[in-house]
Amino acid sequence: MILLFLFLSSKSQSFYGGIIAGTTISQVDGDNYGGYHKISPLGGVFVRNTFNDKWGMTAGIEYKRKGSKEVQKNDYNEITRLYNLSLDYIEVPIMLSRNIKKIGIPKFFLLNIPNDLYLYFGISYSYLINSKEEINGSINPLAKDFHNYEIANHVGLNYRLNRNWLVCWRFSYTLPLLPIREHPGGQAFWFNRGQYNNNMSFALKYEF
Repeated sequence: MILLFLFLSSKSQSFYGGIIAGTTISQVDGDNYGGYHKISPLGGVFVRNTFNDKWGMTAGIEYKRKGSKEVQKNDYNEITRLYNLSLDYIEVPIMLSRNIKKIGIPKFFLLNIPNDLYLYFGISYSYLINSKEEINGSINPLAKDFHNYEIANHVGLNYRLNRNWLVCWRFSYTLPLLPIREHPGGQAFWFNRGQYNNNMSFALKYEF
């Protein structure tokens, strides 16, 4: 709340807003299924403020579907097991941004970036609005309940195509001490305390 207050009270001439739309590929660490096989939509709105020519801050409200998917087949290419987990969140990311003008090693080589390249890093709070876990098209009767919130870490890159459009990549991972749900047997091993959302997003931003 303090960060949002500081953000909204900043100078109006460096304040921008926009919309974001794209795709999220995801998996859930700890569910015994590997790979970014879950492909889902992403959409939302954001506001951005610049503190100076290098540093800024962004906050948003996004709909984001996370989860995992696994399709197992036999030697005849017939599906023997279909696992599908869908977790629908309303996510509020708050991130700092660093405008990168050059990439390279000083005194060896430097590559000038023709347009703005932003490095983003921050944290988000997400509220779970719906969850569904299916095995072969049927609800998993043995599933444990998911926590109704998630706190996640984020890191990403935004590249400005022109005055209004940006292309974006972001990696997100649940905070290690706060899993989205515990292991089936309740085991906890140091930072491995349950299941964690692990996802990447690819999106376009339109900035007003």
